[in-house]
Amino acid sequence: MVSFEFTDEQSEFQKTLAVFTRKQLLPGYRDRAASTAFPFDILRQLGELGVLGIGLPEQYGGTGAEDPLMLGLATETLAYGDVNLASAPIQIGLIGSQLVHATEEVRQHYLPAMIEGRETVAIALTEPGSGSDAAAMTTVARPVDGGWRLTGEKTAISWACNASAALIYARDPGSTRAAGVSCYLVPLDAEGVSVHHMPGMGCLPLGWGSIHLDDVFVPESHLVGESGKGFQAVMSHFDFSRAAIGLMCLGAAQVSLDEAATYATDRHAFGKPIADYQGVSFQIAEHTTYLEAARWMCYHALWLREENKPHTSLASMSKWWPPVVAKNAIEAAMKIHGNLGYSTEFPLQQRHRDVMAYLVADGTAEIQKRIIAKDVFDRGSVVY
Repeated sequence: MVSFEFTDEQSEFQKTLAVFTRKQLLPGYRDRAASTAFPFDILRQLGELGVLGIGLPEQYGGTGAEDPLMLGLATETLAYGDVNLASAPIQIGLIGSQLVHATEEVRQHYLPAMIEGRETVAIALTEPGSGSDAAAMTTVARPVDGGWRLTGEKTAISWACNASAALIYARDPGSTRAAGVSCYLVPLDAEGVSVHHMPGMGCLPLGWGSIHLDDVFVPESHLVGESGKGFQAVMSHFDFSRAAIGLMCLGAAQVSLDEAATYATDRHAFGKPIADYQGVSFQIAEHTTYLEAARWMCYHALWLREENKPHTSLASMSKWWPPVVAKNAIEAAMKIHGNLGYSTEFPLQQRHRDVMAYLVADGTAEIQKRIIAKDVFDRGSVVY
């Protein structure tokens, strides 16, 4: 029998988080999102709620075994109040999944601090000449006595401006493509490291920036995982994060549609609520339908992950389509609000800009479609 019901534990977790989201996150979202200051005070509150350690080892403060569905519920629910802060469980989960393969020294220093919300760590793959083609990176790790010397540049890195350290992916001299790429934990105050802010049209608190490495020394103790296997290790966890990102965008779209429905009920034109006009009500109906379809596609991908079944293709579907669905829904909500939807006094325009980032970030739609198409051709069927 097929069941779409969450467990009692998952439902209670979602309810608790929903109360926090509506009381603590939603009222201050617009002001936080318009600032480049990272809200460490709220990050610490998320740590106290236990949402930053989902799927990370219990000995460092996490929940234990990987829990894809709980991560999805957390990000979707948090995004209803603040789509930027909702990215924290995803980011920390992705980074933590790599740090568990680091030395005990590194794990003890960074994992508890991240899970408690006291410290952030960036993950630096993208380079100016290798965005979606991450295997084309040029940052080099040159072996020296006691470790390596790293030289190169990373760009469009989330949390670069608020992180204390970064996972830097660099290749052995002379290596090509994914072969020879390793992961290194680099403190951002190390000699030879410089960080530059890259302000965008949205996601300002996430501190996007570039990281320049000029012959930066990294000791042997700061190698994360196996030498030469860093690229494969991180790519295997992007399937986990892509579906959660889709749900994060949908959470922001849901609150926008809810606001539009309330406004359409209260706003009168020609003697009756504008909700009575099909030009308004049909938009609500259509976008609600798209959100529902996209939402369950994301949870299906996370369920497959939990069941240890193939899910790469569905995860890519969850990354390219839900952000588009969410962006379109927020845009419709803005138009239903009329001139108020465009006003900076309301949060809709801010959500629109924040969500649009995920049409590109963490893998463009075109890259995701390549992955999906390859899967279809390999299996010889469009039936998943």
